[in-house]
Amino acid sequence: MKIIKLLSVWFFISSWSVASQAATSIKIAELNWAGSTASAYVMKAVLEEYLDADVEIVGGDEIALFEAMAKGDGSIDVFSDFWSIYLPAQWDRYVKEGSEESVKVNAGPYLGTEGLFVPSYVQETLGLTRIEQLADPEIAKQFDTDGDGKGEYWTGAAGWQSVDENAVKAKSMGYADHWTASTVETWVMEALLDAAYKRKKPVLFYHYTPEWIHAAYDLKRLEEPPFTGFANESFKGDPQYNPDGCYNFIQQSEDADWFENSSITCEKAKTDVYVAYSSTLQERAPKIAQFLDQISFSLGDMSGWMGRISNDKEDASVVAKEWLEANRSIIENEWLAGIQR
Repeated sequence: MKIIKLLSVWFFISSWSVASQAATSIKIAELNWAGSTASAYVMKAVLEEYLDADVEIVGGDEIALFEAMAKGDGSIDVFSDFWSIYLPAQWDRYVKEGSEESVKVNAGPYLGTEGLFVPSYVQETLGLTRIEQLADPEIAKQFDTDGDGKGEYWTGAAGWQSVDENAVKAKSMGYADHWTASTVETWVMEALLDAAYKRKKPVLFYHYTPEWIHAAYDLKRLEEPPFTGFANESFKGDPQYNPDGCYNFIQQSEDADWFENSSITCEKAKTDVYVAYSSTLQERAPKIAQFLDQISFSLGDMSGWMGRISNDKEDASVVAKEWLEANRSIIENEWLAGIQR
């Protein structure tokens, strides 16, 4: 009997020890652009090597993934490459001080910019420098590839908020009737850009910085009227809120008549791009939450990762692990500072 009791105690202690040492399960949302992929895999590499995490990367719709993270139930824990201006309703409800505060963001975001771009040779040959010129049907015809008399331009991949915002901008600035929006995947757009660039053909597309294509091609952003503030209610209390501002975009989830009730007549403000994470991690995995708060990505590193993943077609996990090996001092002295490991 004593032997049985001793074995039972040993089994209980062994089971408790194994359970207590089990890796923390973390799910990172990955969106369909290279910046999100790059940052997701870099975080995965660090979390698994330094903080004993079992990391799964999950793809899907941007808003659905963010809403899942806000629930705090572990279905999504981290949202990589969060362009904060694109989800104002979510920021207002889950992130900003005084809200539910169910989502936290890292202390050191990087700055993103966006707009409509053309290669420099398009500006030289067509004189296209300002977005208002897109309302000229003769300009638009230069970008017509299917013979319908309208120009084609890329406004983002399916599911991106930029698709809706560019549609509103085209309506508001009077060029919607002369253009057809394309929402092919990013890699298709990049291939079309490369083909057009090599043949010096006109091509117009939405894009952002940082991104590798700006180093690979000589691109120019079309000038737009200056940003004068966000007019929609979800930005109330934000320093950039202005009830008479030029940027009044309403998400589909907020209003059935979002398109009719939205108006954009200017450039978009520069965007803080964050790592967002569920606030429940502060209790479930405090070391991981501290790491996510302290992490920050440089523009140079982001552009380098994007280039290797999108342009060079390298595996994102390989890119992440090679960067980790070469930058342990940043990881250990900055991202993991003060975290007992």
